Amino acid sequence: EREREHPQPLFRMPKICMKITEKIRLAASAKSCGRPAALLIPALAVVLCLQCLPAQATTIRVGFYPQAGFHEYDHGRPAGYDVEYLEKIRRRTGWSFQFVPAPTFKAALEMLDMGEIDLLGGVQWTSERAARYRYCPYASGTTSVALITLKKNRELIFEDFQRLAGLRIGSVRGYERAKGFADYMRMQGCVPPRLTEYDDIAEVRQAMHAGKLDAFLYSITHLNDDEKVLARYNPTSFFYITGKEHFALMTALEEAIGQLKLNQPGFEIQLLQTYFPQIARTPLNKTELDFIAHSPSLRVGYAPARRPISWMDEGTGQAMGILPDLLRLLAQNSGLRFTFVPMSDKNATPADHLARGDIDLAAGVMINTVDQMDPAFILSVPALRSSMFFFGKKGLSFSSGRHLRVALPEDWHDGRQYVAAVYPAFHVQLYADTEACLKAVEQNEADVLFQNAFAVNYLLARPRHANIISLPQSQAFEDARLAVSAAAPTELLSILNKSLIGLDEKQKDQIISDNISIVTAPLDLTDFFHQYQGALFIIAALLLAVGTVTIYALRLRRRNEKAALENERRLAYITDNIDGGVISLRINEALNILDANHGFWQMLGYAEVPPGHPGLAAYIHPEDLPRARKRIRAKQCGESASGLELRLRRRDGGWLPVLLRGSAIKEGDMDTPMHCLVMDITTLTDIRERLAQEEELYRTVLEQSGEVVFDVDMRKRQFLTSPNFHTKFGRECVPFYGADGKVCNNQAVHPDDVDILEELRQRIRNGERTVFAVLRIPAADGRFIWCRVQTTRISKDGAPLRMVGKIVDIDDEVRKNTELERRSQRDSLTDLYNKQAFQEKVRRCLPVSKESGKESALLFVDLDNFKTLNDTLGHMVGDKALAAVGKILSSVFRNADAVGRFGGDEFCVFVRGIPRNVLRKRVESLRTALRLHFEENGQHVDLSSSIGVYLFDGNESSYEEALQRADQALYRAKQSGKDRFTFHGETDESGSA
Repeated sequence: EREREHPQPLFRMPKICMKITEKIRLAASAKSCGRPAALLIPALAVVLCLQCLPAQATTIRVGFYPQAGFHEYDHGRPAGYDVEYLEKIRRRTGWSFQFVPAPTFKAALEMLDMGEIDLLGGVQWTSERAARYRYCPYASGTTSVALITLKKNRELIFEDFQRLAGLRIGSVRGYERAKGFADYMRMQGCVPPRLTEYDDIAEVRQAMHAGKLDAFLYSITHLNDDEKVLARYNPTSFFYITGKEHFALMTALEEAIGQLKLNQPGFEIQLLQTYFPQIARTPLNKTELDFIAHSPSLRVGYAPARRPISWMDEGTGQAMGILPDLLRLLAQNSGLRFTFVPMSDKNATPADHLARGDIDLAAGVMINTVDQMDPAFILSVPALRSSMFFFGKKGLSFSSGRHLRVALPEDWHDGRQYVAAVYPAFHVQLYADTEACLKAVEQNEADVLFQNAFAVNYLLARPRHANIISLPQSQAFEDARLAVSAAAPTELLSILNKSLIGLDEKQKDQIISDNISIVTAPLDLTDFFHQYQGALFIIAALLLAVGTVTIYALRLRRRNEKAALENERRLAYITDNIDGGVISLRINEALNILDANHGFWQMLGYAEVPPGHPGLAAYIHPEDLPRARKRIRAKQCGESASGLELRLRRRDGGWLPVLLRGSAIKEGDMDTPMHCLVMDITTLTDIRERLAQEEELYRTVLEQSGEVVFDVDMRKRQFLTSPNFHTKFGRECVPFYGADGKVCNNQAVHPDDVDILEELRQRIRNGERTVFAVLRIPAADGRFIWCRVQTTRISKDGAPLRMVGKIVDIDDEVRKNTELERRSQRDSLTDLYNKQAFQEKVRRCLPVSKESGKESALLFVDLDNFKTLNDTLGHMVGDKALAAVGKILSSVFRNADAVGRFGGDEFCVFVRGIPRNVLRKRVESLRTALRLHFEENGQHVDLSSSIGVYLFDGNESSYEEALQRADQALYRAKQSGKDRFTFHGETDESGSA
């Protein structure tokens, strides 16, 4: 039955199953069914089930047209973005894919029409294709149109629009998205150059290399290695399509892609970065490069006591920490120059420093998600994202409603504002620094400490603070950004944002790791006591016991020696079987290896200990060696543990990432050896880098695409949106569910669109899978932005589990259509309703019902001597006269009245709900106002007006009848000598001059 409803060739019920099904129907519908027939039914059902089991996996034929990065061959095998994407789909559906070659994309579409392939990827949406094919609702990637030139044209710079306007630009004939280039150039205030069209992209590139073209327009995914981008516009998504008959195929594909987007949200961004890295990068334009070339060194304010985020070295006065190092890396990449200025005034906020002109930038400013942002500065994209927690003693009951005492560093203004806004019941107590706050919590002067995890975790590593823990339920995020004065040039913020997005994640992670390592101090006697206090008490007790029971010393000695040998054997067994190795080092220049177990050498690829092996320094990567020597020497005095990430050279020449943890123990007068555990962290390093890249790439593509993705968990009553929501609307999303767990519409959409939103939810609850709606969503500045909302329901056993979808900004499109509709109804000369729009407006009000003491009227106005004016003074003066008449009509009548021009010098007015005496006075005022005098080149003409008025009595059969009666009244006014008005049906004409 499913096949009859949605016929398609890929999932057909075997013919034998259809025959067996028909026999079961006949047997079940028999009026007298005996025992043999009754036994036949379950037997046939079993056979039917066996026949319906698939004998082999479904094979999907996929069109494979040539496109660099998307479809290409690697040693004769299909590869590229599409192949890797479908591999993920295969793992979820069990399908196998057969890639069918096609010479061009157009040929692949023809193959889909002929049924030679089942699926085609990389297809952009058009209304014509949507009518012919079935689109997957979920996009499989994003692209945009780019203006492309050769890299050797160094004089051509990104978004140098004045230069671009003079280029010779080509495009492929029939490439629809090239048409938007003209509008894009006009938006930049430039005259668009003329495009030269060619038959295909190969011919376009050939013309450019031959010097006939300077650049060409095409999708950015087709960028070659010797080419660069001069401009980008029209970001758009691409999809998978199939024939209209393949309903089941597209349903299964939609489910697989939806699950892929939920479970691996950064997968598409990772593919784009791998195959089309140019999409994720935005070059600096000419204006920005000129700004950098002429910009003086910028003064950057930083917090001087927020280790390891930022602090000032007391010895050198140099800015240290994660944020200063990130800015140094940004300066190296962009060409900007920075001078770091400590914001030492604890009573002044970053906005105060900017307002006083002390600094040009402020580093580490946090957006207050509750209060409005300070108008004194503008914020960049996040430079550093990290967690914030409340820290308290173990066993503390944390709740936002309790009156807790919160310890905060006195110079952290952002933290103070956050606590006051989000936890109004808490009482804030200020201390000199984070360590003083920890001490206050330990001594019960405060209940909790609120701080960035980076600034606390390295302190909590010390045993003296072992009783303090982070409270996971209080987690929040601090997006440390750069604050720029509101008066600063706009180019500065653009350069900072582009440079921050382009920072290498590996370098950022290394900066964070290095700064945390720097602030981590060695353990002192107090820490030693806290860490080993149990052992110290045991040793004291043992010494006391030994002193009191010396008679048993000899007997215990033998037993202890035997136990020690056994423990040594066990330790050797354990160290040989851990994932890594154990070594002992002499702390000198070569870091001589005193001892190493078999696991260490095996980790480096040696089956046996290499004869005459050099010191560990010979195996350490040259870039890591100075840091390793510095850290190991710093641990030489006393017993302390340290962790250090290094790269060691394997026997095959490759580099192995390891974590080296060890202790330097003083052994009498001998050199202090260091005993270390070396662990292979290859997997951990790969996972860390991949997760960081996927998260940043996912965030970047979402921000650039302009779409907002949301996820509603209907069972947990949770609602999440992507960061683009804040970027688009300037605020956080309002809660989807109230405190009582019920759905709330408060401030979600425009009040007039609440019913549309409720209808969308109802359709989802009624079982519709994908629903679209157009809504107005409020922004932080009070505007309402028109958006298209797409929602897809994910269900299990018929019950809705989640709603996922996206929000697309269509505000410009809606407002343009509204303006076009308004222009289509207006007369171009007078801006009054044209004849057709006026007729429609009056017809919507018919029939007119009379109100007590009020009338509705239709006025027909004709200008006297207008033809003489045109003939004597010319049509230019005539047009000015008509425009003046339009303004007079608009000023005399109300906004609720309809005023239109019928053409020439004829005008019509529809008035509702007005007392008759007021109407007569208004008509008289109009007649007086329309006595106009015009003079040109010594000649002059006087204009007046004749007006016919018809009062609706409710018996009119049509608008035409009412207009005819008003026209009759106008005719009588004309016949009576002009410059007057006449009411229809009155024997005594009113308003004679």
